[in-house]
Amino acid sequence: MTVDLKEQRFVDVTGEVRMPQRVPYTKDLTALGAVAACGGFTDFANRRKVKLTQSGVTREFNAKDIQVDPSRDIKLLPNDKIHVDRSIF
Repeated sequence: MTVDLKEQRFVDVTGEVRMPQRVPYTKDLTALGAVAACGGFTDFANRRKVKLTQSGVTREFNAKDIQVDPSRDIKLLPNDKIHVDRSIF
């Protein structure tokens, strides 16, 4: 069996997660699901201002709010990028 690399799609997760990496895209992948696939947030992560870049547009979301209400989790698209900044506290 051969795998065509053009068919493989990923979401990049960088910053304050335990294992920053490219997560294979699946149609049910969400923002917090991608973070969980990277081992979760580090102790230094700023969970209130997580950056998501979709289709070239970057916005911030509050992961703490989503953890309280998982229905607000964000569906991801192939080639999305999530970056978790370090908290200043």
